[in-house]
Amino acid sequence: MKFSLKHAVIKYSDKIAINDVSLEANSGDMIFITGANGSGKSTLTKGIAGLLPLSSGTLERTQRMSYVPQIEEADKNFPAKVREIVITGRMRNGKLFYNNHDTEQANSAMKELGIYELADREIKTLSGGQLRRVFLARALCGEPELLLLDEPCAGLDAESHKILFEAINKVLSKGCAVLMVTHDNSDLDGIKAGRVITLSNGKIINERNS
Repeated sequence: MKFSLKHAVIKYSDKIAINDVSLEANSGDMIFITGANGSGKSTLTKGIAGLLPLSSGTLERTQRMSYVPQIEEADKNFPAKVREIVITGRMRNGKLFYNNHDTEQANSAMKELGIYELADREIKTLSGGQLRRVFLARALCGEPELLLLDEPCAGLDAESHKILFEAINKVLSKGCAVLMVTHDNSDLDGIKAGRVITLSNGKIINERNS
């Protein structure tokens, strides 16, 4: 089990943003989260990531988790180079230093996402599509068992879409579970078939296979 969410409720002040949602994922599962703006997609993802507390319900989740937020939530002006951002994906459980394996994983992730030639560029010089690939490379660098992606395809060109889908399919084949928020049904076509969960007003209103 990569995560198990049972009867989850998440509130903002007095407003219920997620209302009695139960969802789980096992090794190699692909879950798409869809719904209108304000339906609770990002809130649900942050709850599973542990970034928002549950008001009630339970969450059990692997510790080897990577979360890629919407690009708008990332500080593009942070003074760091691509290589420095990507290798931070290896920081887990109080780890303070990098070893050769960490460097190899970072290089491998950058090559897989087609950004190795950008390794020494400052992230403030990157386009939105390039920055999305940097943060996905950071997530993959950590060799996650659970990968949470919030609108990773928004604003990407066709080539970036192709690279992203190939990377997602690869981690799925290795047994990683992937949960991806999307508003575009065409995103479902390039990725391994999975479950499509539709939210409305913080509740699951439909579940189907893609």
